[in-house]
Amino acid sequence: MTEVIQPQPPIYKRIINSLCLAYLLLMALYGGLRLLVGDGNPKLSLVNSFAYFLFLPLPILIILALLARSRIAFLRLLPLIVVLILWIGPRFIPKPIVAASDDKTIRVFTANTWVSNSLPDLLETQLRNSDADILCIEEVTTTFAENRLSQLTDLYPYQAVQHDTTRPGDNFTLSRYPIVSTEFIDLGLPDFPEPRRVVINVDGKLISVYTVHLAWPVDDDAITAKGLAFYIQVAQGFDDTARNQQIDNLLAYLKNEPYPFIVSGDFNTSDSTVTYNKLAAALHDSFAEGGQGLGGSWPVAKARNLPAWLPPLIRIDYIWHSDGLRTIHAWQGEKTGSDHLPLLAELAMEG
Repeated sequence: MTEVIQPQPPIYKRIINSLCLAYLLLMALYGGLRLLVGDGNPKLSLVNSFAYFLFLPLPILIILALLARSRIAFLRLLPLIVVLILWIGPRFIPKPIVAASDDKTIRVFTANTWVSNSLPDLLETQLRNSDADILCIEEVTTTFAENRLSQLTDLYPYQAVQHDTTRPGDNFTLSRYPIVSTEFIDLGLPDFPEPRRVVINVDGKLISVYTVHLAWPVDDDAITAKGLAFYIQVAQGFDDTARNQQIDNLLAYLKNEPYPFIVSGDFNTSDSTVTYNKLAAALHDSFAEGGQGLGGSWPVAKARNLPAWLPPLIRIDYIWHSDGLRTIHAWQGEKTGSDHLPLLAELAMEG
């Protein structure tokens, strides 16, 4: 009896099958570590911050699997395709702009204006043209505050500042509507600035607004390089322990906020992290509700001397809100000369 020997697949097909298996196993290992550790380890948290980019090999491998006509390779990639579609796909679905009916609407603008911004005229123009009712801006230099914000009192007569003694630039809340009270809130971290709570009277309804700039998860003293070396040093020195503690304490504080509230600013927290999920479980993310796309806000290529074709890689700027407010629409603004893109949201005040 003659034994039938099955022919071996071509070597290129075996290589592609092996690559797809290795990629699947590595992604499964990452997924397991993410579930078990979350953002508890700084290095894993750094990987979580750029988790979307772990899927970059996927389309290349899909093409190779199709060209090789390898069903085995494609089946190995299928679980990752499903994960990617379920995780990122909904972000690209157009959201209907919900009619505000008779509810009062307010427009909120937030931006990290960047202490190294060399285009103050452009920044002031964008602030004026935003048509926002409330501006929440971070990293405002003393020069810009004195020479430019003072010129915006025709649009925003009510202004509150939170001085930041730990890094250059202060945080400002500017409003068309009267600011009736302000206070600094203690987040239990004396080495970091206290956010300022601003209560605003919007046509007889009180809302609280928090403009925040959370801790940069890197020791600035360890960053000495520029260009690509800057990002290498950031990766080497990444530690988000203080920022995560700020978020935990802020969420605990907000549980006792008596008014509908907005918390906006630079959170230095990617929306692909486990820490983001903690925020999203307690607050409403305006861009997730009313925006479209990944919404990357940092870094702006031109400001950071990166290739012009490179879009902002991660979303770290947010407009969060509580119940009692509803997102109608959210979108990213035009460049301001900063290394962050601004974010705008149209919110309806319910009731």
